[in-house]
Amino acid sequence: MSALSWLETRLERGILRPLDMSLARLMARYSPDDDEPVWLMALVSYLAGQGHVCLDLSQPPLLPFDSDDCPWLPPALPPEVDGHLIGTPDDTCLLVREASRLYLARHYQAEGRVVHAVRARCRLRDLPIGLAGELAGPLFPTTAQPDWQRVAAINCALHRFGIITGGPGTGKTWTVTRMLALQLLLAAHRYPEAPLPRLRLAAPTGKAAARLTESLRAALVDLPLPDMLRAAMPTEAVTLHRLLGAGRDGRPRYHAGRLLPVDVVVVDEASMIDLGLMTQLVSALPDAAALYLVGDRDQLASVEAGSVFADLCGEDSDAGNRFSPNVFSRLLGEALTGLSQDTAMTLPDDQVVRLARVHRYDEAAGIGRLADAVRLGDMAAVQALRADPPEDLHWLAPDRAALVEQAATALAPMLALAREGAAPEAVLAAFARFRLLCAQRRGPWGVETFNALITRALRARGLSGHQPWFPGRAVLLTRNDWSQGLFNGDAGVTLMDPADGQLKVVFATADGSLRWVPPVRLPAFEDAWAMTIHKSQGSEFDQVLVVLPEHDSPLLGRELLYTGLTRARQQVSVVASDAVLQLTLGRRIQRRSGLAARLRDGLRDE
Repeated sequence: MSALSWLETRLERGILRPLDMSLARLMARYSPDDDEPVWLMALVSYLAGQGHVCLDLSQPPLLPFDSDDCPWLPPALPPEVDGHLIGTPDDTCLLVREASRLYLARHYQAEGRVVHAVRARCRLRDLPIGLAGELAGPLFPTTAQPDWQRVAAINCALHRFGIITGGPGTGKTWTVTRMLALQLLLAAHRYPEAPLPRLRLAAPTGKAAARLTESLRAALVDLPLPDMLRAAMPTEAVTLHRLLGAGRDGRPRYHAGRLLPVDVVVVDEASMIDLGLMTQLVSALPDAAALYLVGDRDQLASVEAGSVFADLCGEDSDAGNRFSPNVFSRLLGEALTGLSQDTAMTLPDDQVVRLARVHRYDEAAGIGRLADAVRLGDMAAVQALRADPPEDLHWLAPDRAALVEQAATALAPMLALAREGAAPEAVLAAFARFRLLCAQRRGPWGVETFNALITRALRARGLSGHQPWFPGRAVLLTRNDWSQGLFNGDAGVTLMDPADGQLKVVFATADGSLRWVPPVRLPAFEDAWAMTIHKSQGSEFDQVLVVLPEHDSPLLGRELLYTGLTRARQQVSVVASDAVLQLTLGRRIQRRSGLAARLRDGLRDE
């Protein structure tokens, strides 16, 4: 059986995508007498659909062709480079090989642009560290030693690229605000006659941008800055698509041929950025502009190919902060304890500061303790919290009917406000108080099942009408509509528009305004009583109910559960058996890419 014939059977079973098959057919057209390039193309394309940037033959194979009748396995050694179908980075080929890694050409080029942009910004700036420490003093009035928030701000000032990572409640936005203030203070002192730096803040999604805007404005209240500098501080975060000027067709206005008019860009929730979007961003940045990424390295990676943020943060999320001696000696101009100066560390560690002190929860809070145990894969700690749960942590039985009733009860106040004609802001705030989060979309414990059951329960309580649209119906968009500025993942609530008395869906935008959209103009959507954990990224709710399936699923892993738990501000409830928890904690997302290796090798060569 030929490679194409066997691959067709995998297409029919839904294992391969039509795109994977199309690329395999294209490779077969140019290689009619050799099946290996066909297999390799199908596998590399399949892996791209699973979020991997490349096939790394030095790692255990990731196979979609796992049946006994598969006539082929990946070669033990990298395939031969022929300069025609499989080439080196300098060739124009369908597949690109570098070391043991095999890429689709577009992914290799995209990864290279990110590597180049980061590498160029990793060099130390020639800055007066004593002045930076002096100016940072009033911004960080703390006696904590070491004060990692202060270190993060000064470290960003040292470089034109930096990463601030940490879990929820570790003060990332507060730190970013003061880091930007420090940049303005340094610029004003060093170049008093020059224009102040142009600062922009962005996030991958509208809800993440809205949250960042809210946190930013709160952090600005007590910021000790002169009025002239305060006026230069950003007061609004935008989506990355808006920052790049994406038009109705999704194409960015700003790109390599038309650069962004910025000096400093900060991107929050950076773990959600895929390789393609990161490539667009760095391509549009002026060479002299600084880029700082902020996020939680332990959260889920992007839906599309790549785990750029995790790759840049390094493999060990609990290794603490590490700096090379030359950076260590300059940071604050003083000795710091509690960090590693491992000379064999993975670059670019000099640019990464991890915040570990949690300000949101006290030490007895269950949410933070459970999230930490999940992040570390500590099943013993999870079992201890299950045996003696704190007040903010609940373990629930897998009783679908009871869970649906609990969700309906939690949603009732929002629906009552909507029916009473309360202010849209009040209804949206009530909607943000509770969310049921599922690991899966389909199946008996998935989003589709719970949305249908909750709709039925609300109708039985008289909280929803029998018509498709009623005040309080919550929807989640599942497709972008560039012409209306509506994006996949945006959530809205149906209310009576006071302007014309018509039922419309109202969305909160990143700048705090409201957008009213008639239901007939909505792109594809679904009910939002329950949502997947993936879709919840960038959001926070007072109470969260996390539901894991009864049996194992390829979706389960530490990052998924950690992300679901950390959406909660005040209380979290979990539905999961010991067996499923054990499987979840024993699995981590491992996306294959060459970003860290290529960046490390490039910095070592300089």
